[in-house]
Amino acid sequence: MTMTDIKILILYTAAYLTSCITGRAGLSALSSICLIGIAVFFYYTEKKRTNELINLRGLMALGILGGEGIARLQLSNLSTVWTVSTWLSFYLFYLVFYIISGITEGFTETVFKDSRLHALYNRKISDVNIFRFIILAVILISWSAFIYEAVNLKFIPLFTVDTPHAYSYFHLKGIHYFTTLAVLIPAVSVLYLEYRKKQNMKPDAVSILGIILPLLLSVLLVSRFQFMFAAILAVFAALSSGRKYRLWQSVTILVLMVAVYVVITIARAHSVEYLNGIFEMKDPKTPIFITQPYMYIANNFDNFNLMTRQLTVHSNGIRMLYPFLTLTGLKFINPDLAIAYPLFTTKEELTTVTLIYDAWYDFGIAGVVLFAAVLGLITGFILHEHKRNSNPFAKLIYSELAFYFSVSFFTTWFSNPATWFYLGFSVLFYLIY
Repeated sequence: MTMTDIKILILYTAAYLTSCITGRAGLSALSSICLIGIAVFFYYTEKKRTNELINLRGLMALGILGGEGIARLQLSNLSTVWTVSTWLSFYLFYLVFYIISGITEGFTETVFKDSRLHALYNRKISDVNIFRFIILAVILISWSAFIYEAVNLKFIPLFTVDTPHAYSYFHLKGIHYFTTLAVLIPAVSVLYLEYRKKQNMKPDAVSILGIILPLLLSVLLVSRFQFMFAAILAVFAALSSGRKYRLWQSVTILVLMVAVYVVITIARAHSVEYLNGIFEMKDPKTPIFITQPYMYIANNFDNFNLMTRQLTVHSNGIRMLYPFLTLTGLKFINPDLAIAYPLFTTKEELTTVTLIYDAWYDFGIAGVVLFAAVLGLITGFILHEHKRNSNPFAKLIYSELAFYFSVSFFTTWFSNPATWFYLGFSVLFYLIY
């Protein structure tokens, strides 16, 4: 911890305390400005320190603190007064995460300062062949799993009619993880393209197919998340590799992503009237293009706040351990481990929550602090590996964390089995390389 870090955390505490006081006094706009301001400040200082647009501590600040700031606007009738537990949980989470990640990064750099462990491994095949093998193998696995699901379920989500939640029914237990594994491959293909560029090699067919086929698969699944995750992960991987996009390239990527997102949304058959009826905005004339993103951020924090009011029995680790229980099959062997704890939401349809929801559900504020410490340890190590730049697949893991941190307002990423499934394969790619 440097003196600069201490000053930053004092400023953070002052901004948070001001937001809490003004929020409880009913000054929603001022409460919001304090949190959004400190989130932008953290991102700016981290960008200046790392000289990277995609920086983990800054993105976490934008996702959590910025999301809180948007929620503090309280534009919906679903918003309520936040409890002391809600304020304290979010304050301590980022504080502990920031401190532990910084200490871990500094400690790791000291320990491995002169390390050349990666030089001990004698690769038997070239880097090009490693990239090709991983890209083609995962494409083959994902498309085979998709075809198997389509044949057994007798439908493809994109080609259904008047079925708003077709993708929700397109799941075969255990198989669907492999269908969606393709979301990693556009990012791997971008890393492969960057490698070829540094070797003065032109793009090949494998690198192009590695971008097109996974995105096509997400469209067939009518999954906005799968499409956005794959596309954003690829962009993050490019940026973390040093790629600089020109303005026209950035605009083109954004327009294409929005266009596909709209097409998939139409295919999901959700109407404006349906969404407006759910969100209960205080101003009924608020346009849907403001209402929808606002509620997808703000209500998650209100769901957390509702839980701190109504939860009577903590789940003692079961919710955060859910990926382990699922991927190992323990929840099927011992049904008592799969007890369905109720989800606390302001409305039945609005089921998204924040990154720390399950940590609080398990152990309250102590769970939030523990989760922040563990996540800080992992982040500090990945920051070191990213700077070492000795393994391109460290950038894949870095990009995944960057995505989860950026949208940390949206759901409990790290108690989702799919998150650990993707991270597990990313670590496998890292070890193969």
